[in-house]
Amino acid sequence: MTDLINQFDLGAGDAFSLTNYILNIVLSILLLFLLSVVYVKYGRSLSNRSHLSKVLVLVGVTTFIIISIVKSSLALSLGLVGALSIIRFRTAIKEPEELGYFFIAIAIGLGFGANQPFPTVIGMAFLFLVVVLSNRKKVAQDLGQNLIISLSDPDSTLDLKGLQSRILDIVTQNSSRTELVRLNISESNLDCNFLIVLSDYQSVNNITESLLGLNKNISMTFIDSQNMTI
Repeated sequence: MTDLINQFDLGAGDAFSLTNYILNIVLSILLLFLLSVVYVKYGRSLSNRSHLSKVLVLVGVTTFIIISIVKSSLALSLGLVGALSIIRFRTAIKEPEELGYFFIAIAIGLGFGANQPFPTVIGMAFLFLVVVLSNRKKVAQDLGQNLIISLSDPDSTLDLKGLQSRILDIVTQNSSRTELVRLNISESNLDCNFLIVLSDYQSVNNITESLLGLNKNISMTFIDSQNMTI
């Protein structure tokens, strides 16, 4: 009974060690930075991976700080549960891979926050090895692109809806993955924005030639998706 009561004492727990705290937070930041590099290079997400990689570091360090504070006090742990119950995250996770990397960042923060550096480092080393080996051959081949297509028809003589369907077919046939980000069709204008993954640069030529074959007035812009904020 006495032990249970002592757990509600905010001062209960092991003595705070500034040396261990600094060492653990530095190691966690280094490992989270390595995670962000692995995600940018080997991730399969169509969205902007360089932007999301920075968030992974923030999530991991925040988790480390929270666990370092509440790990020795049941009262603080219960308070944390109550505080988090009122938080609602409205931003949707587009792809399961993004959620997976968020869990990895949280695991790193949990491990170092609980002062378990060796199991955390060893576990992450094996995990990174699996990610690198499973994606090594694919990374060299795939090209993430942000494709912007626009067509203006001031005289309203074209069937823009029909062209939109044929454009989608061309883009889909020449890319391994396709995501339609934006589509705007009016009586005189057609605007499309795709996130696509190409197997090689020849696919860029194939898409360009096919689209110009539909209409020579089509405007196309290819932008490396790693440099885009979407």
